[in-house]
Amino acid sequence: MEQEMSLLDLWKLLRKYYARIIGMTVVGAVLAVVFMMLFVDRQYVSEAQLLVNQSSDQDTAIQYTEIQTNVNLVNTYKDIISGNAVLEGVNENLGNVFTIDELRNAITVEQSPNSQAFYISAIMDSPTDAQNVVINVITEFENTLREFYGEEVSSINLVSAATYNPNQVSPSLIIYALIGGILGFIIMAGIALAKELMDTRVKSVDDLTNMGMIRLGEINELTNAQVKKNRYRIESDNTPLRRRV
Repeated sequence: MEQEMSLLDLWKLLRKYYARIIGMTVVGAVLAVVFMMLFVDRQYVSEAQLLVNQSSDQDTAIQYTEIQTNVNLVNTYKDIISGNAVLEGVNENLGNVFTIDELRNAITVEQSPNSQAFYISAIMDSPTDAQNVVINVITEFENTLREFYGEEVSSINLVSAATYNPNQVSPSLIIYALIGGILGFIIMAGIALAKELMDTRVKSVDDLTNMGMIRLGEINELTNAQVKKNRYRIESDNTPLRRRV
């Protein structure tokens, strides 16, 4: 029998299995939180703000051009910060406990639109490591600029020093619990749906109608008490039913 389920049928299905679905949802959320606490590393972030500035004694039009130049320079600074010249110096200052690729993946350089200010942040497994990475990145970045461009080409001003934040930025307990709960809900709902679709017994008059059959009557199942009071009883497994006199 090919079965088709409407939204009403799905709603009835959820109501029928609601206790097990809710239970599986809670179990999924708990398991996800336990997995996060045991196997997912906590990460912390440190951030510093820098400003690109060039001094000039020229008129306003020249100053505006220089500001736009400073804004565009940030894109070049991003490449310098993520380059091997800076990261190798940072890694050496930190005792070579990280690889270059680990530092490159941990460091982020962001710039607000049309702004001379930009942010350097690092996400590490401890707040101390994150702060030390940002501090050393700024130091090596300034040394690299002086080495290649000299003192007068551009000036990098530290607006906000590297922060120390003891609060983890990931993983999120709420997000993991939601993901686990949703997975638990989907799994239990899928099991309930598969169980209902695989059950081909006729359970209602609607099933007969869907099969194109006509309802002629109903035979109700007798209870144990009704069977005992019945006029016809089975006296043995090998003898037929006979009417009691």
